[in-house]
Amino acid sequence: MSEDVAIALTDFNKDFKWFLQSREKLLSKYKNKWVAISNNKILDSDENLTTLIKRLKAKGLQPEQILIQFLSREPIEAIL
Repeated sequence: MSEDVAIALTDFNKDFKWFLQSREKLLSKYKNKWVAISNNKILDSDENLTTLIKRLKAKGLQPEQILIQFLSREPIEAIL
């Protein structure tokens, strides 16, 4: 694994950990929305994932390198 990939994965994991820890607080503002997260902050949000991705690209960002999660009161499920 290259050093760049390792750094990107570490950053992604930090953002996901922040998302999980901040989930309840974020729900009050972003309930039923997709949120784009980088460096432990919300970059943008939208009810429509496609619209959010288009807006991120328009800002010159690369959505595939940003944590994007849906915020809902439903429990988080993971498929392993």
